[in-house]
Amino acid sequence: MNKKVRVAIVGCGAIGRVHARAIIGLDEAELVAVCDHSEANAKAMAAEFDCNHYTDYRQMFARENLDLVTVCTPSGTRLDICQAASSAKVNILVEKPLDITVERCQQIVDMCEQAGVKLGSVFQMRFSPVFKRLKQAIDQGRFGRLILGNCQTVCYRSQAYYDSGGWRGTMEHEGGGALMNQGIHSVDLLLWVMGDVQAVSAYKGILTHDIEVEDTVSASIQFVNGAMGTIQATTSVMHGIDKRLEIYGEKGTAIIEGETVVKWEFEDDDLPENTEERRNQLSPSSPLIEDVQGHRDQIQDMIEAIRDNREPAVSGLDGLKAVELVTNIYKAADSL
Repeated sequence: MNKKVRVAIVGCGAIGRVHARAIIGLDEAELVAVCDHSEANAKAMAAEFDCNHYTDYRQMFARENLDLVTVCTPSGTRLDICQAASSAKVNILVEKPLDITVERCQQIVDMCEQAGVKLGSVFQMRFSPVFKRLKQAIDQGRFGRLILGNCQTVCYRSQAYYDSGGWRGTMEHEGGGALMNQGIHSVDLLLWVMGDVQAVSAYKGILTHDIEVEDTVSASIQFVNGAMGTIQATTSVMHGIDKRLEIYGEKGTAIIEGETVVKWEFEDDDLPENTEERRNQLSPSSPLIEDVQGHRDQIQDMIEAIRDNREPAVSGLDGLKAVELVTNIYKAADSL
């Protein structure tokens, strides 16, 4: 496949525009169409990015001869879109979370495997140099035995944010709140570097918002490898802080706030490259993403996966695992 990869976007909201900006910055990709149930939104985005527009994604899949579609609709709407795309033999990259239940995520994974199409789940923070360096250090055994893995997503979303869309803050369309929506990036990073989780205990609540889902959650976890950890997420803290990831091993410690290393100590006293890099992909106080480099890197990887006939760096199974841990945390909190 030497020609440009033909890409479409379903969902013309804020995250759809992030994908569009990322796609048009890639030499190997061509944004050929966008789709949204609102014709006004689809038409406006098509005009902005000079491509075709649709209100029916099935019609778009039938007409456009696509190589890849990125799915940017509300979280609980993605199963049907993936069904239509996989049936049309279109490769799929889905925004986080993959969907809102383990069962729906498993259906997406299974249908793509049966159709022989590639499925990727968007966790663009994995492509940040600092987290790639962290993963490399763990894979090289520089931490020794892993002891603790902690992550925090402490941010702020106003009531107006939740009120701005009929789907936000609802169980039907989001499947959860601060953890499923904002905190799932950190959940994925923790699973990526620490491994699978075997036990969970948790608390959750609605502390400052009028919504159906939690705005604050705190969980204790045990990993399969015997390490322990914590996961916290909230949208209730005014202004918020950067996401924080802490990895502690018998031979090393790494603490990363946002994408900046604040502690990196090993027995060999090596320092990572670009420790001061800060790309500001995600804001603790705003849902808007200014820097699209992470998305661009992930879409580039998806293109290479299609061309090389390999799994994407972040697979559909990775997306399923993140949703599974989030929902297990919810179940543990509900059982109290």
